[in-house]
Amino acid sequence: MALLCLCGLGSGALWLWWPTLVESGDSWLKERDGFLVKEIVVEGNYRSSRLEIIEALSLAPRQLIFTFNLKTVQARVNTLPFVKETQIRRSWPDRLEIKVQERRPKALLYLNKLYLVDYEGEVIAPAPNNEKLDFPLISGASLPQWQQQPEVWQKMLKKALDLLLIWENKGRCWPEKIAQIGLDEVCGLTVFTTDKVWEVQLGSEAFDERLKRWRQVLEVLGERAMAVNYFDCAGISSVVVGIRSQTADGNVKAERDGQK
Repeated sequence: MALLCLCGLGSGALWLWWPTLVESGDSWLKERDGFLVKEIVVEGNYRSSRLEIIEALSLAPRQLIFTFNLKTVQARVNTLPFVKETQIRRSWPDRLEIKVQERRPKALLYLNKLYLVDYEGEVIAPAPNNEKLDFPLISGASLPQWQQQPEVWQKMLKKALDLLLIWENKGRCWPEKIAQIGLDEVCGLTVFTTDKVWEVQLGSEAFDERLKRWRQVLEVLGERAMAVNYFDCAGISSVVVGIRSQTADGNVKAERDGQK
């Protein structure tokens, strides 16, 4: 019984003195520069600067490498706008290795100002003013409209990015690229192309099939496609073609011509 009491008292004393022992151990290691974080290596960052990532870690000056939780500091880095995922590991005795997977901008979204968005429909950050950006523009909603119906416009944005991905895969050899995608709650998506500046109305679904019909109509039209103003591909099985024509006063108007 006496032995048990002594053991209990010993454990209690150790528990009481534990914070002091840890603090003393930390001080001893720091005085000898042991296990301090001396090197931080960052890989995979292109738009997030190394300094920005290191600051997001929020490590203390002369931080010991084993005195912080890796998941906690990973979560801090993941809050940066362009960071999608982070892996952080300790390389003993004094090196921290960070691998960053960033979000890749694929389009510009206009909501009273320009924002970068990725294929997942995530609005990453405002577009930088000092960088030349060659991305398709997505427009059609004002900021108040987006704030009033965020789920509706987010769904349409995701459809626009799905369309971009389909175009990228199917249209690698097409001379026309997407310059802009217009969003409309009723009419769906409308593409404005580069090169011949066509308007291609695609509705809200079956983009793959509708683009296929559009290319078939282009083949049928041949050089006459130069006179086309718009293609309405939103029908179930047809494409309606709007032809540019000269009026008596020299202005241009569009006429509709059905094309199966």
